[in-house]
Amino acid sequence: MIKFHLIALITIASIFFACSPNDDLVPPTNPFDPDNPDYELPHASITGTISYGEVIDTTSVTLFWNGNATAYEFSYRLNENDWSDWTIDTFVTFHYLDEGNYQFDIKARTNQTVPVEGTPRAFHFAVDAVKGPAMMVCPRYKEVSVGEEFEIEILAEEVENVMGAEIELTFDPSIIQVKDVIYGAFMFDGGELSITFKEIDNENGKAGVVIVRISNSNPTVSGTGTLAILEITGLSVGTTKIEFTDNCTFRDENNNIVEIEEKTVGIVAVE
Repeated sequence: MIKFHLIALITIASIFFACSPNDDLVPPTNPFDPDNPDYELPHASITGTISYGEVIDTTSVTLFWNGNATAYEFSYRLNENDWSDWTIDTFVTFHYLDEGNYQFDIKARTNQTVPVEGTPRAFHFAVDAVKGPAMMVCPRYKEVSVGEEFEIEILAEEVENVMGAEIELTFDPSIIQVKDVIYGAFMFDGGELSITFKEIDNENGKAGVVIVRISNSNPTVSGTGTLAILEITGLSVGTTKIEFTDNCTFRDENNNIVEIEEKTVGIVAVE
C-alpha cells in the first residue's frame, strides 16, 4: 500500500513539474502558423534569367521564379496589364516585346482552404532590340475584335539628321482596313512640313505616306519618334502582318538616302 502511494506521488510530481510555468514553451514549427517566429507571407523571387534593371536585346524573354515555404500558386502581370490566372508554374515567356521599359509584378498565395495572398513584388528590365536607323511598327503584336477600331504607330528609331521619310506598308485587306493615316509629331519638331502625301489602297492592302521637313534653322531631326499613326478597323477573324516594303527610305538634308538598318514587322490578330 505504501509503495502504491509512493508511485502516485511521484506521478503527480512529474506532471506538476512538466507543466511548470517556469519551463520554456516550444514555438510552433508549422510554416503556415503566423505564431511561428519564422513565418513569412507567401512571395516569389526572380531567379537566374536576367538581372534587375538589365537591358536585353531580344523581343522575347522567359522569366523564372522561386516561391518561399508558404507559396503555392502564383499570379503575374506585365506593365500593369491584367493579372494572370493563378498557376503552379514557375516561369513565363513573353513574345513580341516592343522597345522600352518593363515592370513585371508577381505575387503568391498559400494552398489553404482560405488562401493567404502575399504582397506583389516588382522586377524591372528594358528592351533595346532594334538598332537604328530603323523603321518600326508599334506595337509588334496587337489583338483586336471584329469591328474594333485601333491605332498602330510607325516609328523612326535612332535616326540622325533626317529631313524626310517615305513609308509604304502592306497588309491583308480581308482582315483589316486602314481608315486614315495621321502625321506624327516627330518630323514637326521645331520646323514645318513642306511636303506631305498619303495614300490608302484598301483594295490591294497598301498604305503610304511621304513627309518632308523644311526649316532654315533646323532642317533635320534626330532621335526616336512617331512618323505616322494608322487608324485601322478589324474586318474579319484572322491574322495579318503589317510590313514595310522596299520603297521605304529616310533622306538627309541633301536628299541623300539614309540607310535603314532594320524594318520591323507588326502582327494584328482579329478574333
